[in-house]
Amino acid sequence: MKRSPLILLLAVLSAELIEVLGSSLKPQRFKGRVQRDRRNIRPNIILIITDDQDVELGSLQVMNKTRRLMEQGGAHFTNAFVTTPMCCPSRSSMLTGKYVHNHNTYTNNENCSSPSWQAMHETRTFAVYLNNTGYRTAFFGKYLNEYNGSYIPPGWREWVGLIKNSRFYNYTLSRNGFKEKHGFDYSKDYFTDVITNDSINYFRISKKIYPHRPVLMVISHAAPHGPEDSAPQFSELFPNASQHITPSYNYAPNMDKHWIMQFTGAMRPIHMEFTNILQRKRLQTLMSVDDSVDRMFQMLAETGELDNTYVIYTADHGYHIGQFGLVKGKSMPYDFDIRVPFFVRGPNVEPG
Repeated sequence: MKRSPLILLLAVLSAELIEVLGSSLKPQRFKGRVQRDRRNIRPNIILIITDDQDVELGSLQVMNKTRRLMEQGGAHFTNAFVTTPMCCPSRSSMLTGKYVHNHNTYTNNENCSSPSWQAMHETRTFAVYLNNTGYRTAFFGKYLNEYNGSYIPPGWREWVGLIKNSRFYNYTLSRNGFKEKHGFDYSKDYFTDVITNDSINYFRISKKIYPHRPVLMVISHAAPHGPEDSAPQFSELFPNASQHITPSYNYAPNMDKHWIMQFTGAMRPIHMEFTNILQRKRLQTLMSVDDSVDRMFQMLAETGELDNTYVIYTADHGYHIGQFGLVKGKSMPYDFDIRVPFFVRGPNVEPG
């Protein structure tokens, strides 16, 4: 199925579209356990974002629960691209709907969560607009690379934001303005599980206290970004992972491409071995995300909100591991860095 993912994301998140949809919802085939009269209740929105997740290198192949839930009940957009394959610029675009040359966040440092960004653009994110229309807005996870936790971004009623860049252990959260330090204990500190638990608890409590108020939640995972620390139960999986060995793997140099590709030679054996290890570790971290998505759907079914919720799954950009001789990273203008997963499931979204 081919559509423009940027247009779709902005449309689903816009208050105008939501108000239209809220008045014309149709019953769906899959029902949750609890049924309520939804004639005047606008749909919930859950946006799930991963960090550095590729399509070209096969990361979705191991996420069986996510693919089953999103593909069987929703739409899979196979031609989904970001305009700037770098964390902070791409996330700034997702928050505002603006291209990089309009929000002026060009790198993970330049203008990333800067005073200028806060004054000119952060006051106009989709959270601000949806909050103003009555949505109970909540953010859990990685925000912007240079976010320092000194403030709560406007528009968010519940805020659990990671300070600085992706980590799985030994990180600090800004929990509604208060800094919360986490250590190395998997049972209480593993980042993927912490934000999953927090988001599920928030949704349940919100629907219990305000049953007729729609919820917007963003769950922004660190996986599969480095340092690629998997949950212990997944640390031995995929010993022979080879999805990253694509036709462009170690195909170098490339004189028909831009200057960096012209000067990038083939990898050495030690680099190739590193790419194998990296692919394996990235896939291992995504197993916890796969479980997180499954738990989210279970919660929606249990609360009777499944048929009145848009679930969007995507990533800030792709990744390369050995493609064109580039050992690891992103920021290149090629499919492996700009193509991202993109699924949408919700009211009136036809599977396909």
